Amino acid sequence: MRAPPGRICKVASLLAALVLAGCGGKGSDSANTHILDGRAENVSFPEVRQAIDRLYRDHPGVKSFVSRQVQYTVKTRDKVLRVCRRGVREGVPRDRESSRVFACAPLIFFFYGYGTHKSVSESRDVARKLYWYTITHNQRPYDSRPVLTPLLRRWGIE
Repeated sequence: MRAPPGRICKVASLLAALVLAGCGGKGSDSANTHILDGRAENVSFPEVRQAIDRLYRDHPGVKSFVSRQVQYTVKTRDKVLRVCRRGVREGVPRDRESSRVFACAPLIFFFYGYGTHKSVSESRDVARKLYWYTITHNQRPYDSRPVLTPLLRRWGIE
């Protein structure tokens, strides 16, 4: 069953806003912040979720951190994570995969930025795991790595 065009447009607009909110220049450099290079590990969503929950528990400042005018409270983070994991319900598989990738990208940027600006290596590790999850679980109908990696590099992630 196809969704009404208006609903698809609303979802696409939301995802575009999330992506554009994460756009920007490079963050401050810090040792060992490279997350995009090397071989990706195959991590499951529960592993990513546990790492994120642990970060929010052990570093409560992440809930009030603002990056490019975006803040991920537990509630907003969970909404975006749902799309990151499942994508939008309507549409063709390619649209679903695109929505997953473009929901995950700003979260990767956010966790990388928090880890870099606040010197929290656990947050950079979360960004790395979320990146690995995104590129290993979003491969059909297309491989997301050639799209996601250059996008994250333009945003200043190494």
